[in-house]
Amino acid sequence: MTPQQPEIVGHRGAAAVAPENTVPSFRRGVADGSQWLECDVHLSADGRDVIIHDATLDRTAQPDSPVRTGTVAELTRNQLDRALVGGGEHVPTLSQVLEAAVRDDGTRVPLLVEIKAPEATDRVVRILQEHFPPSAWKEPAAPAVVLSFHEAPLHRTRELAPQIPLMRTTTATSPEWWQSCRDLGVAHVGVRIADARQADVERAAELGARLNLWTARTEEELERALELGCDTLTVDDPAWASALISRRPAV
Repeated sequence: MTPQQPEIVGHRGAAAVAPENTVPSFRRGVADGSQWLECDVHLSADGRDVIIHDATLDRTAQPDSPVRTGTVAELTRNQLDRALVGGGEHVPTLSQVLEAAVRDDGTRVPLLVEIKAPEATDRVVRILQEHFPPSAWKEPAAPAVVLSFHEAPLHRTRELAPQIPLMRTTTATSPEWWQSCRDLGVAHVGVRIADARQADVERAAELGARLNLWTARTEEELERALELGCDTLTVDDPAWASALISRRPAV
């Protein structure tokens, strides 16, 4: 049975209160009590990992950024390092995000690593393997989960490192999508809140996968996710979500 109070996933860190997918955003997500963090990965022209949601810099680059536009896959990591993406912050690497995903007491906040560019998969897997020994993946809470909307990155991750848990996400589910999740052996499934149905809650339970609902930005979205029931809930403002959840009457 899914818990009545889901674990909070800080979306791109704490995207509502700090520049998304930056080190301060992930630190803010940790400070505000996220039980999980989520980040997005692209690959630069020279094969380096790039933590950014979009395929271009255009939306997130601040007006005075030395590099303000361009496709991530066509820019080198050195060029991307010159970009400023809010508050004078830079585009981080996956290693920097992993370093930020640690609480004051030294415990780790697990990371949902969403692979936006399939060609980034090999590098993501290599970095995760370098950061965490084989024993870390045997613990009840793995330090990271590889996430994608698409099958290819998940198949590749399973091929390279079967110990790393997988998550497949979608806007709206279908019988074919659920079969893909089963074939991949995912540990987590994600569905957009607006499109989620009670049948999705039941299918996730049948699959033995943890259900993530995303992304609650309004009270209405948060209430819908809680009424459906989910294991993890993705939000842009972890402190706001936690406060609202704590004020709900006990069931």
